[in-house]
Amino acid sequence: MSNKFNKLLIMTIFVFITIKLYGFEPKASDFINSYQYELYRSWLESEKLDGDLPAGFTSEKIVRSFLYKNGREINVEYDWENWKISSQREIVPFLFYIDDEQQINSYINFIESFIYRLNCNDKMFITDLVDHNKIILEYKEQIGENALDLMWEERPIPRLKLQPVELITNVDTLGFIFISDKMSDFMISFPQVYNIKEIISEIRKCEFTKSEKYFPPIIEPEKEEIKTQIKDLTLAEYIRNYFETPPRRELLHNKIKDIHEFLALEFPNHSISNEKNIWYLEIDKFEDKLDGDISFELEKGVDMINIFPLNDLELDGKKIKLGSDNIDMSSLSETEISHIANYLPQLIYEHRAIGSKLMNFLLIHDEASSTLVVYSDKRELYETDSYSDILLLLNEYWNDRTVYFGIDSIKKISGTIEFKGFLVARTQTGSCDIAEIFFHVSKEYKIDLIMMILHPAENNKR
Repeated sequence: MSNKFNKLLIMTIFVFITIKLYGFEPKASDFINSYQYELYRSWLESEKLDGDLPAGFTSEKIVRSFLYKNGREINVEYDWENWKISSQREIVPFLFYIDDEQQINSYINFIESFIYRLNCNDKMFITDLVDHNKIILEYKEQIGENALDLMWEERPIPRLKLQPVELITNVDTLGFIFISDKMSDFMISFPQVYNIKEIISEIRKCEFTKSEKYFPPIIEPEKEEIKTQIKDLTLAEYIRNYFETPPRRELLHNKIKDIHEFLALEFPNHSISNEKNIWYLEIDKFEDKLDGDISFELEKGVDMINIFPLNDLELDGKKIKLGSDNIDMSSLSETEISHIANYLPQLIYEHRAIGSKLMNFLLIHDEASSTLVVYSDKRELYETDSYSDILLLLNEYWNDRTVYFGIDSIKKISGTIEFKGFLVARTQTGSCDIAEIFFHVSKEYKIDLIMMILHPAENNKR
């Protein structure tokens, strides 16, 4: 293939990984106090939202997207404070041009917090936010507490959808008008004699006080409790008990201080080397067939790291070489190869990272319908809309295993692209859980159906 094609392929892979890297579902310990955690839970309780989407974050905030049942996207911002979520807001559209963003930004944060809490399941949170002595709330000719009570009664269930918010100013008041097709218009006004930052600061102090008084403390050791519960289960028993509530992805970008120490702990059987922030984890093949090597690029920030699967693909005609893997794609066209090759490094390395915390960086949060078939003393079938749920489930159970993964040739059969992966998780004693994984590719070249057939080692407990 031409150098031009190779450059395009590299660029495409980089964009794909950047978009898909971050998936985030907060745990109790990710919040600055239990009040913020209960607020988060109340917002989610209003309805079932699809949150298994990419999320972006910086050292200041996380932006997470949810899909409403009609396909509408809802975006939420979580502010960080020392890597703990300190406030939550539902992003709303605005009709006005902001010519002094610094001056008005705190007001916008407040009203987005207001909308977030209006969409919660518990009225307490929005009541705690609004000080009627300092902020004027108007709805249906009602003002203050009466207006809020009426709004809460008439708000659309389960969720308010807004038109772009209008801004009205006069000599001493800043006002925002909210328009919805499901309820009457309402208005929030801020007399400028009050400092909005001071109001927000007072709210935060009250939330901390209430958190200590009314809510139980946030419990950290969630993973240890799970390990205690599953240590005497076979893999089949573990899946049977935990498939409906699989572990969630961990956000580790700010928690790893020494990358070599982290890798040595997670991959004790691999040799570890690096060159200019390119890291190589290498191990002898399983029975001279399946590879367990992983290569990734480390990107360091001021107080966090990112890890990207290394695109070390080599194209030789219609064969792809990834490390010591050789994948035959001779039945595909060059266009098809270019699309499929986009996600091969990520797909291969995320499987080889199962059983380690590294998988949290390499995992693709997908929407592929997936089936898990477990063969033990009986055949059991499980289905999910997210393949990542299956990988996270195995990641928890196989945390002391060495994992190998390889892809058979990628073929086009009757106009459909399909391929099979082979997965082995070996214990320290040499026994192995084995899986065959079948991938189906859509006309848009995305993996849309996955079936894993899992053969646990008999009576093997973790």
